[in-house]
Amino acid sequence: MSDQRLKVWKMSFISLLLLLIGILFAACSKAEAEDPNAAVIEKVLTIQFNSPDKKLMDFLQEPKYTNSVDGKEENVELDRYIMEVYGDYFTEDYLIPFIQTWGLIYPTAADFSGHELDLKDVIVKRAAADSNQYTFTATVGYLKDDEQEKTADVSGIVLFSSKEKGKIGKFEYGEDHDLYKELSSVE
Repeated sequence: MSDQRLKVWKMSFISLLLLLIGILFAACSKAEAEDPNAAVIEKVLTIQFNSPDKKLMDFLQEPKYTNSVDGKEENVELDRYIMEVYGDYFTEDYLIPFIQTWGLIYPTAADFSGHELDLKDVIVKRAAADSNQYTFTATVGYLKDDEQEKTADVSGIVLFSSKEKGKIGKFEYGEDHDLYKELSSVE
């Protein structure tokens, strides 16, 4: 084989190898972008951080929606609304604990303080290829009256159920860079 043919063969081989590597990276990126669990997390964060949700606040605050049954307060309209908004994303066993622990923190704080929340960006990462654990960072804009909008990054962890495919079995906020404190401050 002549030197010229050898050079052409090497260049062709290197070009083909680079092309295959590029295709591999593109396929991996596309698979990560199309992860349905990541889309579920984004949808929940969109609901959480695009508020105030006047309908939710009305169900929470208006006494006409609360009834006492056997000495226990019930809010059927609120329960129905929460199921309608969040039911597709959480396991049946975890939906109520989510609402009671994490689900109302930011929406109610924003409503009570007169802030508007606006989800700007979400980054979702899977812990490992075969894992049901994800982490997220949400960039949230918050604005009150005529003030200049501020942003904060809110991070957290999400575990998907191994029994109910595509359903969240645990959702927790972590660091929020004082967003809750800012929303809760009385000025």
